[in-house]
Amino acid sequence: MKAFYVLVKSGPLEGHKYAVKSDSPILIGRSEEANIRIAYDQYCSRRHANIYWDKDKCYVTDLESTNGTSVNGTKITGTVELNNNDVIALGSTELEVVVKDLPKGGKTNPDDEISYED
Repeated sequence: MKAFYVLVKSGPLEGHKYAVKSDSPILIGRSEEANIRIAYDQYCSRRHANIYWDKDKCYVTDLESTNGTSVNGTKITGTVELNNNDVIALGSTELEVVVKDLPKGGKTNPDDEISYED
C-alpha cells in the first residue's frame, strides 16, 4: 500500500505538506473551497486542478484552468498519472509529489501527519 503527499516547493504556501487521501479528490486553486488554497497566486485559477487516487496510483487533472497545469515541465491536457518526485506547476506555484510505501497494516508514521494550513 502507498501514501501520496504533495509538498509545496514554491509560491505562497511554500513548505506546506498535504496528504492525498484515497477517499476524495484534492481540489487545488484560489477558491475558498479548495483543499490546497493558493489564494495569493494570481496565475492560479479558482478551480485549477484535482489530485486523486485510483487504486494504488495517483493522478492530476487540469480543470480547464486559464494558464494550464504542467507536470515535469510538460503542459498537460486531461489526466496524467503522478510518480514519486514529479513536479506539478500551476500558476507560479510548484508542488512536488512524494510517494511512500506504507508499513504493514497501512498506517502512516506519526511524523507524516498532515495539517492543512493557510
